[in-house]
Amino acid sequence: MEKRIFLAVLISIALLAGWAFVAPKLFPNLVKSKTNVTSPKPATPSKTTTTKTTTAAATQVAVAVPPKAAPAPVRPTSAASMTYTAIETPEYIARFSNRGAVLVSFQLKNYKTKDGHLVELVKSRDLSRTDFPFSIEARDSALANRLNTALYALNKREDRGETILEYRYGAADGVAATKTFRFNGEYLFNFSIAVQPSISYRVAIGPGIRNLEPDEKDSQFTITGNGVAQINDDLKLIRREKAGNLQAWDSAQFVGMEDNYFLAVLRPEKAGSALLRAVDFGTGKDKRREIYAAINSAPDGIISGAAFFGPKETALLDRYGFERTLQYGTFGIIARFFLIVLNWINKYTHNYGWAIIVLTILIKIVLYPLQHKWMMSMKKLQKVQPKMEAIKARYRKHRTDPEQRQKMNQDMMKLYQQEGINPAGGCLPMVIQFPIFVGFYNLLSHAIELRGAPFVLWIHDLSAKDPTYVLPILMTAAMFVQQFITPTTADPAQRRMFLIMPIVFGWIFKEFPSGLVLYWLVQNILTIVQQLIMNRYWKDHPAELQTA
Repeated sequence: MEKRIFLAVLISIALLAGWAFVAPKLFPNLVKSKTNVTSPKPATPSKTTTTKTTTAAATQVAVAVPPKAAPAPVRPTSAASMTYTAIETPEYIARFSNRGAVLVSFQLKNYKTKDGHLVELVKSRDLSRTDFPFSIEARDSALANRLNTALYALNKREDRGETILEYRYGAADGVAATKTFRFNGEYLFNFSIAVQPSISYRVAIGPGIRNLEPDEKDSQFTITGNGVAQINDDLKLIRREKAGNLQAWDSAQFVGMEDNYFLAVLRPEKAGSALLRAVDFGTGKDKRREIYAAINSAPDGIISGAAFFGPKETALLDRYGFERTLQYGTFGIIARFFLIVLNWINKYTHNYGWAIIVLTILIKIVLYPLQHKWMMSMKKLQKVQPKMEAIKARYRKHRTDPEQRQKMNQDMMKLYQQEGINPAGGCLPMVIQFPIFVGFYNLLSHAIELRGAPFVLWIHDLSAKDPTYVLPILMTAAMFVQQFITPTTADPAQRRMFLIMPIVFGWIFKEFPSGLVLYWLVQNILTIVQQLIMNRYWKDHPAELQTA
């Protein structure tokens, strides 16, 4: 039965193919008639006129007739006055203006500035500007300015859970534009733009991203307004200060701007090349270079894609494919791991400051065996210090003799072996602490989950510096205490030099995020407690140093 069905299908296909080959030769009039039915309806009864009109239309689509050609009839469409339309979701409020059909505001409802206002991702400047996000740029600047200042007619509607904003503008001389935005409640929304007559143009967002707060302008740790582009899964980061006038790519997965905590990008679907361009605003001390991101139109004059304006939350960026923009720098794996742990601890502490303290204690527990070994090594070195000085004194008269210095080093190594001392063992805890420190710093500088997270009393933002400098002062004091009680083999002159280090650290840390200073302060306090316990233990059990 199955063979018969298969054979019947093959015979049917063969008959259809044969008919398609034979029919045009046997019934030419029938084929011609069908062609005429599907052709565009002639504009006039004249057969010659119809042929010319059809040819011209085909040429316009294929080769994009220059603006000088007679434009297709356009129905005049515009609005009588300027209006604003808001799209509100639980996460953001997006506002569009029908003047140019552009995005004039994008406020994040879950993130606020220090003065209590919602974070604004569209730089607030004069509302008369014509370079708001989704404005049009073209070589014909007069046409671009006309499209960016025209009052578009809005058709707002709901369709299958989407809110659609369709802006239309048309003039009697053939100039027309349509901009459509589709929102489904997500941060990522779709857009489509078409311009007539068909010209080469691009749609841009910028300049830069969001308004900086006063303390962010003065902070050397705040990175804002850099350009980003992902090409073949490779993220290109363009520093704002070093950006050139124009940088373009034939194709890009997305292009936009970023700062420590927020991102604004365009993801092209039907478009041409992508680019970033820099423009200088202001003069003198107020001069600042800003970046615009744009995508060029496709050959048929259409641009479509998706746009993202939002926070750099880990889960959010992973969902939309922007995870590479969340850069934790060197030791990023450690930073991401700490973020996961902090978020888990915060479920119980409900305060990221206490979560940092708990995580610091956990790190101390994990590193305890290594630090204990380091303390034992330092204590042993302190004990054999007289023997070491005796060896040095024996060869003091032969400092310039390479052979004698080699013998002195050999005697030192024999002493270390006899006493069970590893001279390099004391470096290991510091080597391990360094990537942890860098990971913590990158986490507090880039994790939006900790942006604006308060601790207690005067600490209102763990990602910002301590405005009172109390934490850096406490940290410096703790480092002094740690220096005094830690065993050392240095001579008195070197020990005095080491006491300068807490002051240097305190001066550097005063500008660091308060969460990082809190981590280092707690780390020092725990080390002091550990050292006091070990000193007491060695005092009560002196034989431990002989067998350790």
